[in-house]
Amino acid sequence: MARFCRTILLLGLAGAAPGIAGEPKQAPPAFELHEGDRVVFLGNSFFERARQHGHLETSLALRWPDRKITFRNLGWDGDTVFGHSRTGGRRRSVFGDPEEGFGKMIAHLRQLDPTVVFVAYGWNESFAGAQGAPDFRRGLERLLKEAGNRRFVLLSPTPTERGFGAELPFTRKESPRGQDHVARRNATLKSFRDVIASVATEGGHHFVDLFSALQQDKTPYSSNGIHPSAEGYRSIARTMARSLRLPGPAVALDSAEAETLRSIIVRKNTLYFHRWRPRNDAFVYGERKNEQATAQTEPEKFEPFVSGQEDLILEQLKALK
Repeated sequence: MARFCRTILLLGLAGAAPGIAGEPKQAPPAFELHEGDRVVFLGNSFFERARQHGHLETSLALRWPDRKITFRNLGWDGDTVFGHSRTGGRRRSVFGDPEEGFGKMIAHLRQLDPTVVFVAYGWNESFAGAQGAPDFRRGLERLLKEAGNRRFVLLSPTPTERGFGAELPFTRKESPRGQDHVARRNATLKSFRDVIASVATEGGHHFVDLFSALQQDKTPYSSNGIHPSAEGYRSIARTMARSLRLPGPAVALDSAEAETLRSIIVRKNTLYFHRWRPRNDAFVYGERKNEQATAQTEPEKFEPFVSGQEDLILEQLKALK
């Protein structure tokens, strides 16, 4: 009888093992930035346009004013988890090889060596339709793996907003009856939101569901139905704070002190943008780089100016303590 019980127990443990191994990691605790953290915003237009407003970075910096934390924005309009926007393009085939773009993305990320990466993708990939969600998932998982051992915060795409003419009904035969463009786009975006949520849960990463929050808010958030406006980014900063369970800011986000800090952050972001995205990139990094060798030394000269703005940011934060 004892032998029989031991056998049953062993069989039960053997059957349970695969389930245990496949369980998702425990949900992360409240998000926190630590002394010396290096934060990178990586994504598409959502982050590239965020640098012009500074609300997301300002909100995060004001939560821990006594800690030295640096931020770098690597957002690129039209980008995907596959690095499409970062390809060489021009004289190469069409817009260049996506593998080249992905390699550039990862190389830049590793060079900055961030401790925390906020990731915002899914909007552009969603134009492949719901059937493109599995490819997007593989691309996102690959990106997180290649990025290395860092802390990740995954953001969902924002929804398409009504009121800009895109809600006109479709007349093409393949369109679902009674469904306009906005409804169809949001149905697809929701499937990509679900993929990001799943990857975050399974990887133990933080997840911010902007898609649901902005739909439920009902307050206009975009400038064109797609891209957040200045007020939209303010709202998104509040959503992120709630979702990540951040501590309260040192001063109100709409105070004069916060506005002064935000203006310095925007200047810093602009300088860093020109440091890594020079307008004459064909001469610096591209097919004409052999024509003007001196151009390749110019972007690095932005670094002291970026550092100078960061010093001002730290001074402003210290004054708030």
